[in-house]
Amino acid sequence: MSGDWLERCLGGYFQLLGLRCSYSNRRVGRLLSSLYLVLVIIDLLVQMRSYGKGEELMIDRRLFFPKAIQAVNVFYKLVHALIALIALVGCRRERRLLQQLPPTHATAAVYRLVALELLMVVYALTIAITDALRFGQFVENLRYVFSSQAVRARYLQMLLLVRRLQAQLEQLQRQLIDCSLEDYPQLRSAYAHLARLCRSLSQLYGPSLLLLNVLVLGDFLIVCNVYFMVEHMESVPATWLVFWQAVYIVVPTLVKIWTVCAACDRFVAGSKILRRQLSEKRGGTSQERSQIEEFALQIMQDSLQFNVCGIYHLNLQTLAAMFFFILEVLVIFLQFVSLIH
Repeated sequence: MSGDWLERCLGGYFQLLGLRCSYSNRRVGRLLSSLYLVLVIIDLLVQMRSYGKGEELMIDRRLFFPKAIQAVNVFYKLVHALIALIALVGCRRERRLLQQLPPTHATAAVYRLVALELLMVVYALTIAITDALRFGQFVENLRYVFSSQAVRARYLQMLLLVRRLQAQLEQLQRQLIDCSLEDYPQLRSAYAHLARLCRSLSQLYGPSLLLLNVLVLGDFLIVCNVYFMVEHMESVPATWLVFWQAVYIVVPTLVKIWTVCAACDRFVAGSKILRRQLSEKRGGTSQERSQIEEFALQIMQDSLQFNVCGIYHLNLQTLAAMFFFILEVLVIFLQFVSLIH
């Protein structure tokens, strides 16, 4: 019961952020949800257009870093608009995907991530309101919180769907333990269905996850800006919102990336466990051994992987490579800062 309540709350949360269409059985509900997504996209486009107006050539080198922060914020709005557009265009496809992935019982790990999400929302609103009371621009701060929180919530949305796939894979592993000769065609069909769902999930969420991982570099750029701007605080206009970005952006984003990559890696490892189960089975007849070999060959040829736009796979190795790349970027950035002093 608590799991269903949590799923409904998270579904409403994703719809409010413009990450998902309504899956109501009523046509009016779906129409209003689509209209809301259109309004979100239009508002984000207007914000990005207004950012480009009135910009002057950056002659003062000290203004480069505040401008870089603003550019990262605009990129967040662009990614948010693209995610909302994907949700609007792929509404039916995502609805079919969710129908084939029934909700699972919420675990302690899911509750911790939801608590982190709620904590970040409260913290972001508190800092944005406090900053607005001191320096004004309340609407602009709320718009920034809305876009940044929506973009990061995409990781949580992906994680919940991966957990649903994981539950179906574990069910397949249990069925394989005591299966008979007549059960192998059904098990192979279930595995093929699971592989199709995995590819569909990768196609739906792959482009947005690719952009999110690119934004991680922008997040670390903001952290480096905090280091640089402390020295020029009197000459460069900045508010506490800039410093809050370093804490609010980087730490939760790292936790979410690590959690998603670990869940995807655990799911891929489940297919390897399935192959090991097949290798340990000893068929009593030549027909059963043939079924086992064909099933093992199917797993090898149609492996379970979360492919991100054909560029890389979501797993812990990708996470490690991303951290090493970020470390190299930070070293180059610090060298650049030392040169312009």
